[in-house]
Amino acid sequence: MKQTRIWVLLAMAFFSKNKAQNYQNYNVSNAHSHNDYMQEIPFWEAYYANFGSIEADVFLVKDKLWVAHTEKELSPDRTLENLYLDPISKQIKLNKGNIYQDPKKKLQLLIDIKQDYKTSLNALVKILKKYPEITGNSGIKIVITGGRPQPSDFKNYPNYLYFDGDLDKNYTADELKRIGLFSADFPQLVKWNGKGIPRDEETDKIKEAVEKAHAQQKSIRFYGAPDFTNAWVNLMDLGVDYINTDHIPDLKKFMNTIPKSFYKNTKEYSTYSPTYKTDGISKKVKNVILLIPDGTSLPQYYAAFTANKGKLNVFNMKATGLSKTNSSNAYITDSAPGSTAFATGVKTKNTFVGVDGTGKALAQIPDIIAEKGMVSGLISTGDITDATPADFYAHSDNRNSSEPILKDFVSSKTKILIGGPTNGLSQENLQKIKDAKIDLFQDLKSVNKINNRTLVIDPLASKRVTDGRGKWLADAFDLTLNDLKENKKGFFMMVEASQTDGGGHSNNLEQLVTELLDFDEVVGKAMKFADENKETLVIVVGDHETGGLTLLDGSLNDGWVFGNFSTNDHTSIPASVFAYGPNSKEFTGLFENTEIFNKILQAYGIRK
Repeated sequence: MKQTRIWVLLAMAFFSKNKAQNYQNYNVSNAHSHNDYMQEIPFWEAYYANFGSIEADVFLVKDKLWVAHTEKELSPDRTLENLYLDPISKQIKLNKGNIYQDPKKKLQLLIDIKQDYKTSLNALVKILKKYPEITGNSGIKIVITGGRPQPSDFKNYPNYLYFDGDLDKNYTADELKRIGLFSADFPQLVKWNGKGIPRDEETDKIKEAVEKAHAQQKSIRFYGAPDFTNAWVNLMDLGVDYINTDHIPDLKKFMNTIPKSFYKNTKEYSTYSPTYKTDGISKKVKNVILLIPDGTSLPQYYAAFTANKGKLNVFNMKATGLSKTNSSNAYITDSAPGSTAFATGVKTKNTFVGVDGTGKALAQIPDIIAEKGMVSGLISTGDITDATPADFYAHSDNRNSSEPILKDFVSSKTKILIGGPTNGLSQENLQKIKDAKIDLFQDLKSVNKINNRTLVIDPLASKRVTDGRGKWLADAFDLTLNDLKENKKGFFMMVEASQTDGGGHSNNLEQLVTELLDFDEVVGKAMKFADENKETLVIVVGDHETGGLTLLDGSLNDGWVFGNFSTNDHTSIPASVFAYGPNSKEFTGLFENTEIFNKILQAYGIRK
């Protein structure tokens, strides 16, 4: 017993270190449909969800096993055969001997004996003789729970029958071979209700039960366990093999999205250490760098912060606030009015770019500051005519009108536009770009120095970081900054991380976090320049939140995070605002997104 206890303690320590990997090992094969017969469609709902385990309670009535939770609910048309054995037999035949189409997937059928086990088991054995395709199938495990024989009597029953184990019993080697899994009464073990995390002593009890089962090379489930998302996360965290549920669709969705909802960072980086010498002072600025991580708010930032082991450049900014994101005609904005508010100070309709609700063109920051001899540059990791960059140079009531949007760049006062490919690059636009003497480049690497108005359309920009974009965004930032900073009267730069939004739309935590970390390195560069220049204000603000992200678990020490998305679209959650440099204190509190524009002009000392 002493050696077993030592093994359990070692296993628990090992498990703790591999907690992150543990989540990734779970899928619907670990789902157990508790009291499955009470579902609206018994068997089939759990089966088509690809659950690995299904449970049915049975009562012996006239040599037949009727399925019900209590005797009051018994009905002759709900038998073990017609609800479970017949459907299982049918699927095995359809799948050419396999319970599921995937021959690797298996099914565990728990049969809970509610009456005298001897007569009930004898009846079950008699019934199962009609189903050799089930009893002789290695992909089906029949486990008897509830009323069971003594372990010494296991041998008296056919080898295709397994029995639910009791953690408090000691089994011989032969008896243990007949144990299908271990089950335990959760409320008898701990009083945790599934909210938050269990107390330390409760965690130890659950872990000890799990490891006791695992030490005997058996799976474990807990009946009576809390049955909702936070409880599932904690039970998985603690290594419970089968997650009990009465909510099949919810657990199915949760399990199936784990691969996209989990991310472990492999490329940790150090953040810039700000000097704070000019941070927050009241002083007119010459330069403003507006950094827009599309579709992000606090949950996204904290996911990236966790993945980078508790470091994020943007979190080194002391001035923080919240921006209300609604458009003029919708509670939930899209990107077009979202950044039109930043660029013009006016709330407009969804899909409207650089125009008011009537379609009238609005004055944008690049054109406004050009009158003062200042210059502007725009960068995006998406289509150069997409909503966010277009909001700063174009005027359209349809964000998808790429060709006229790109045409507007020719007549705008924006000096530099860098981003990904667009459908708007028609022959007519190519000629207009040429006539306007705008330098056009097909990739960033070919630009050694910016001499004139410049347009860079680089396919690499639209690639994800995980698909090989590399340090494209940082390089585009350096190239643009090196040119703009030479203008003695000052500049405005907008940098958009477009594909953070894509991560929210696709509910892909890896994409979201890797894109945001790539963006945050540029935030560090901007802060460093602000410290060196002393006349630069840096602002970081998302145009809206995408995905309804919540964080379920993570590790600041090990750099992994586990989340959950509630939607594949935008939400109304206010966007987090961060600012650094002179006048950064103006960006605290809760304010309309249009105030970003007003505060930028005030920082420049421009009255509009």
